[in-house]
Amino acid sequence: MTTQTHIQSGTQQASVSERSSSAATALGFAVIGCLVAGAVGIFKAMSMESAGGVLLCLLGSVAAFGMVFYVYLRKD
Repeated sequence: MTTQTHIQSGTQQASVSERSSSAATALGFAVIGCLVAGAVGIFKAMSMESAGGVLLCLLGSVAAFGMVFYVYLRKD
């Protein structure tokens, strides 16, 4: 009976770690997406001529980079 309990708890731990790694992978893709969005916003702002459009692109870039810093520097 002790062996069965040990096997079941091992199975539960394996499924939890699989979910954790897939969540970490999804979070990694989201971070990469935010970095790309921030870089595109900066390059787009360099090619614009109107001040309002430049400010909106730069604001979006700051928000995207801020999200990356929040994800990596927050305390768990």
